[in-house]
Amino acid sequence: MLLDGRSLAPGTCLRARTCIVGTGMGALSVARVLVQAGTDVLLIEAGPVTAAVRDRPAIEIDEIGRPFRLARSRGLELGGGTAFWHGVCAQLDESDFQQRTWIPHSGWPIGGRDLARHYQIAWNFLCGGDRSGVPRLSEGLAQQPAAADILENKVYQFRTQPFRGKDLLLDWCKQGLVRCVTHATALQLVEKDGTVRHLIAGSGNRTFTVEADLFIIAAGALETPRLLLNSEARAEFGTGIGNWWTGRNLIDHPAAYLSQVVFREPVATDLFSGFELGLEVNALPGFILKPALQRERELPNHTVFIRPGLDGKKVPNRALMSFIGVRGLRDLGSGHLKAMLTDRYIRWRIMHQRLKRKSRTPYGDLFIMTEQLPNPVSRIDLSEHKHDRFGYPVARVNWQLSRNDIDRLGRFVNLLMKSMERHPAVSSLRRDTLADWLGSVSSAAHHLGTARMAASSSTGVVDTDLKVFEVNNLWVCDGSVFPTAGSVNPSLTICALGHRLGYHLLGRG
Repeated sequence: MLLDGRSLAPGTCLRARTCIVGTGMGALSVARVLVQAGTDVLLIEAGPVTAAVRDRPAIEIDEIGRPFRLARSRGLELGGGTAFWHGVCAQLDESDFQQRTWIPHSGWPIGGRDLARHYQIAWNFLCGGDRSGVPRLSEGLAQQPAAADILENKVYQFRTQPFRGKDLLLDWCKQGLVRCVTHATALQLVEKDGTVRHLIAGSGNRTFTVEADLFIIAAGALETPRLLLNSEARAEFGTGIGNWWTGRNLIDHPAAYLSQVVFREPVATDLFSGFELGLEVNALPGFILKPALQRERELPNHTVFIRPGLDGKKVPNRALMSFIGVRGLRDLGSGHLKAMLTDRYIRWRIMHQRLKRKSRTPYGDLFIMTEQLPNPVSRIDLSEHKHDRFGYPVARVNWQLSRNDIDRLGRFVNLLMKSMERHPAVSSLRRDTLADWLGSVSSAAHHLGTARMAASSSTGVVDTDLKVFEVNNLWVCDGSVFPTAGSVNPSLTICALGHRLGYHLLGRG
């Protein structure tokens, strides 16, 4: 059943076995397991069924740090981020789970082995299976210039038509398998004696409550800490919800184009934009520094993609990154239209990426997606002067890159360019300054880290089962639980964590 929260009578109390706040990747993944088991599930979504970029966002923020530079870096509609993601899937490397002495606050309390079977479920659910072993992948990689001497291949996969959670949710609602309330913002969890008694939510100009046995927050790394912090601040007798780490360690994958290689022979553009593997699955090849060199040079796990270039000019980073959340004509704003009319590169990229036009080019633009270092100073807390219509402080977003982030990126880029210079297939390079990257870098819309998973409450917010420490019926299931970011798109891992949580709640391990 699909409900519009604005139609609920004042003082309404909804009752469910499990209440999930959010409808994005984490919410969908855990709900899928519970729905298949016949569990009563109620989902709370702040946004409408469908939103456009030009619409006023359902939830506002107070942004005081480095700007994300994305008009749409979170999904405030049914399906959350799955409504506009590009469907790119990759697993975290095993080293990403490990404690790295050169990376502060690193080390997951679980490893890749704990997620192995859940990763397989996630691959099947989101991408039609992991096709990294098919012959076409080896053939495609063999046709592109080989990895430089210090790099190794990191292959991402994506479906031609990305998975959209909205379609699945609407189907569940139509069949009566779940209830979902839209236009409903989760405001406060009311807890007593270590148990969440109910959730207060707001819609229109009124509030309503939800009583449930189990509560799961899957609202994303910006709103999940806001809900926890407001619940702590509004508690009448104090609460176990949240701790020092709540909201801290806001990390992302800062990304932008930097520098260019020119190959001796033109390269097929689809080899770098993504080549077909079959069954509507495509491969997107990237490169990482060899793990042994990461350890030796004490560097994070950055990824570099070589994307087809038009000419020797610099990529218009800001204009290009603004297209990340664009799904179609309804999401185009005046800035996008101006860019398409005035920038030859933007038009060229649309033809090759959106319209699948194939050609050959000697230019390879380097797109660097970095692993941001965990940093408690980069954080979410509560705004001191901006409140929502119900009187609750909105999330104050203070995203920061540290000096360590910048210094280590500079060292990585120096290694990368020296290696590219030695590559036999490369005829020349264009070296941009690090200031060029820093001046245009933006969020990759991968908000992570603000309710980190840990072995104890002294180092994180949730335990290895994603349960909030000291609260016996509250879990978190979204990108906020990542202790470190790695340098891969997080959706596949969030999906695996969601399925793992679902099986845990059902007692199936």
